[in-house]
Amino acid sequence: MHILLAEDEEQIAKLISYKLSLEGYSVFLAKNGQEAIDHFGSRDWSLLILDIMMPIRDGWQVLKDLRSSQWAKVPVLVLSAKGNQKDITNASELGATQYLRKPFDPSELAQLVKKMVDL
Repeated sequence: MHILLAEDEEQIAKLISYKLSLEGYSVFLAKNGQEAIDHFGSRDWSLLILDIMMPIRDGWQVLKDLRSSQWAKVPVLVLSAKGNQKDITNASELGATQYLRKPFDPSELAQLVKKMVDL
């Protein structure tokens, strides 16, 4: 299963990639929102893990673009330090499937990913 990870913080991206690769997933990294958008059509994605605060295009714009595209059915896990209720509601209204706040437990992330891709 292919997972697109849109995360600009290198250490977090490495941690997520490592943990999910141990679980058998292929993880591809986009270092900013524009790279994520550019990757939409490159594979049959099982999941997008999306940070909100990224350079070039933020996660809100990526989520809007994804939901208005032919890849609208790809599940999205928002992973963000922005964790107030307004942000969580906004993510849900824009079509996010799940929301996980940073800092996070890598095992919890892996369990959530498994649930999301096994739907």
